[in-house]
Amino acid sequence: MQFLNKLTLKIHCWGGLGSQLLALNYYLRVQEMFPGRRIILVLHTGGITARSSEIDFLSSKISLLKVDDYRDSSNSKQFHNIGSKSIFSFIKICIKFLANYFRFVITDDRKVFNVRFWTYSVRCTYTSNILRKQDVIQMADILGINSINLEQNFLGVHYRMGDLPTLKPDSLVPFNSISSVINQMIKAGAVVDKVKIFSDSILDDSNLQLPEEIDFEWKSVDTLQTISELSRAQYFIGTNSKISLWVAIFRLCLSVPGDIYLPVNVAKNLSSVLNLEKKNFSTYSYNE
Repeated sequence: MQFLNKLTLKIHCWGGLGSQLLALNYYLRVQEMFPGRRIILVLHTGGITARSSEIDFLSSKISLLKVDDYRDSSNSKQFHNIGSKSIFSFIKICIKFLANYFRFVITDDRKVFNVRFWTYSVRCTYTSNILRKQDVIQMADILGINSINLEQNFLGVHYRMGDLPTLKPDSLVPFNSISSVINQMIKAGAVVDKVKIFSDSILDDSNLQLPEEIDFEWKSVDTLQTISELSRAQYFIGTNSKISLWVAIFRLCLSVPGDIYLPVNVAKNLSSVLNLEKKNFSTYSYNE
């Protein structure tokens, strides 16, 4: 079966950096399973909103391919011919089913071990696949993320907005919840000199009630730098975002000292993807 190593396996990814990091992890796992196999990580711009690749600098370390397939739905018209499926449509469905069944194509990658040595296409999505500590450490190394020079008394908050206000407004964490967590931490003995909120938006922070002696700063930097800086904070508060989840993942796998506070649903996701019991991190809940 040596000739099969010459076949290319494409791992397709749609989404922002959070999804791209998962796809990178998937890439490394499959590469370990089939060390002689040619594997390409395909990053698509398509989706509900346009996405861009944030890991281009890895092209010297892994095989990357960017595909510009985003189409603005407001400028595109789709016609659906309901009730008139041709024999060709039926054949197409059958071929797709067989391709998935025999693992030539995997459109729902629930487990990385579904990949066979003859698989040539995988659609990488957020799933229940468990991440391994050694893989996350390897990812951190090639991404330049480390826990060196931990910043004492620095509390970092990741407050992503992006498309949440229009797509999932209920997922937004109110500022008064973040204030409540910070104040509870201080009452419990946490020493906080500065609070930095990393966000892709500048919002009304009037509900962010902090003690006057604490320095407060908004930071708007690229996503990878956000992860890197928050991985060195002594305290971290995340919100409902894949990036908040990845900050927590890197912190735990790199054994970064300091507390992690996450929304309950994100904390559950964290314990699931790392196969952890909820004892190594703290969570906070907020009003819906």
